[in-house]
Amino acid sequence: MLRKILMVFVCGVGLLTAAESQALDKRPAWQVLDEALTYLHGIPEVAWVKFEGHNVLVGWHSPPRNFARINHVAAKRAAHALHNEVVVYSLRAEQTSYKNGEEESYLCKTNANPHEIIESNCR
Repeated sequence: MLRKILMVFVCGVGLLTAAESQALDKRPAWQVLDEALTYLHGIPEVAWVKFEGHNVLVGWHSPPRNFARINHVAAKRAAHALHNEVVVYSLRAEQTSYKNGEEESYLCKTNANPHEIIESNCR
């Protein structure tokens, strides 16, 4: 009897957990990314962080010593949080937006999927 009660309890917890994670996946991408990358706001060199679809735009006052590592970690966390491919563009603080193909250049770009960094030109 106790075993049956425990099985029902475990199944109930499993269903609640699955329902909760499914509800989280229905949030807009920018909310998921904002939650996953909140630590960026604590980096003094970061001026701002914006989200456009599966792109993350980070404005930098000046690149810190561990600039490439910060970009790689941000790309991995974002891709893992969205369960999808993500591109992190690092821009100058004054450059408040970026569209693919614009003449204005970015400082660096990191492309990642949930499992790995696909490519990056950050140094």
